[in-house]
Amino acid sequence: MTAGSAVWSGRFLGVLDAAARAAALTLGVEQVLDAHTVIVWQDAPADEVVLLVTGWARSTSITPSGRIAILDIHHPGDILADRPGAPRAATVTAGSAARVRRIPHRDIAAFLTTYPGAGATFRQSLCAQRRATRRAWWTDPHVPVQNRVARLLLDQEQAFGQDPTHTGGIPLVQRDLAAMLGMSMSLVQTAVSGLRNAGYLEVVSRRIHLINLAGLHLLAEEPPPTQGLRCPLRAENCVVCGEGR
Repeated sequence: MTAGSAVWSGRFLGVLDAAARAAALTLGVEQVLDAHTVIVWQDAPADEVVLLVTGWARSTSITPSGRIAILDIHHPGDILADRPGAPRAATVTAGSAARVRRIPHRDIAAFLTTYPGAGATFRQSLCAQRRATRRAWWTDPHVPVQNRVARLLLDQEQAFGQDPTHTGGIPLVQRDLAAMLGMSMSLVQTAVSGLRNAGYLEVVSRRIHLINLAGLHLLAEEPPPTQGLRCPLRAENCVVCGEGR
């Protein structure tokens, strides 16, 4: 099965030109995974890159206090990588049935040599600064809890909505929202209940449906500050820029 390019809109596969995209979809070994299958384990050596072709996945890590934190949600077209040989920063688990390609680092290096125009796309898709800035927008402690929940839901609505194969709604439960926001379940439950009672959203079959986007945008107050953001050359702590590419 080959997904249409619209599925990957704005993500690594979607931004590549047609020739580079076709080549990327032949790299490595393909796997078809069931929902809840672990794709990579936290702390395991990073000996390959994973290209998420269809489906979605979540990255989780164990905090020093023993809590599980959700670091990010990954969507079709995303590429997942850590520094070669370094311990994986997170466990990545399929949130739905998914198709992935497991690609050795040497094959990615050869691909970027053959398609040099793909390099900027590769760096941007893995930019730690962009991910951190986006996450900080959700978790800003100076913003009221309900507004933080609105920001996170709008971010995920946009991401899931870019996949035309997605069946609708945000397939995250309130426990997931709490883990992504670094907040207690009780605070998130209160915020979600308030938003539901005010007519901003509804929860059906463990999916969150946003029904007043304009109102949620007012609660969010400002868009995520990642538009046009780029890491400086050889930025520290960036999985790709830090390698000096």
